[in-house]
Amino acid sequence: MSTLAVGGRPVVLRLLEPADADLIRSFYHRLSFETVYRRFMSPVVPPADNLIRRLMNIDHCRREALIAQDGEGVAGVARYAPYDDQRCEVAIVVADEWQRRGLGTLLMRRLGHIARARGITSFHATLLAENRSARLFLQHLWPGAEFRYVDGAVEADIPLRHTA
Repeated sequence: MSTLAVGGRPVVLRLLEPADADLIRSFYHRLSFETVYRRFMSPVVPPADNLIRRLMNIDHCRREALIAQDGEGVAGVARYAPYDDQRCEVAIVVADEWQRRGLGTLLMRRLGHIARARGITSFHATLLAENRSARLFLQHLWPGAEFRYVDGAVEADIPLRHTA
């Protein structure tokens, strides 16, 4: 656990724990419809119990989640989980009031360092094709990422040797 200043505001970064299910459930009430849609590529309001169980399924090795907390609760979550034999799927969601303040960059950099320390060599991400800001975000963080359009979405392969 570490406390940092992001955009002049304090946040606590820590690994997600099984007891955090209620924090994750209430986090989604901080998110706009658009933010939820961009993260899950479908409307998910309110989050169903099976989704919460899936999001809480972490082992701190092949499945990990890092959260940022502010005075109101969870402000952002970055996670990875197995995608195939070679890569882990990566995802991030940041509360609307924290977007474009550096919190997402901080979460993803930390998550990338954790993954590399655990022997994970690459991430995979699936984005909505129209989510240009997410694509630019990933390109900025990992210049070696490769992007391609597949079935109306953008698939990204991210080698972690480029993690900042």
